[in-house]
Amino acid sequence: MKTEYRDNEQSYLDYYDEVEICTESAKAHYKSAIQMRNRNLVDRSDLVVCCIQHKSGGAYNTIQYAKKYGKKIINLADKFE
Repeated sequence: MKTEYRDNEQSYLDYYDEVEICTESAKAHYKSAIQMRNRNLVDRSDLVVCCIQHKSGGAYNTIQYAKKYGKKIINLADKFE
């Protein structure tokens, strides 16, 4: 959780229908927090929609994780090749 959210929580709750915080990544070291959040999203999803053009990086690694767990994946970048 970022300080900005903590300091302005009511403003966020008034503006958005729902605010969800990945508690695992909020407690993690900042260098691993994004990967933890992405895996949490994949774990809770049946369908993963992405736009991956390169075979490296964090988004690519997340898609590999999704494939490993048999998630249906739609890569929008494939539509424009």
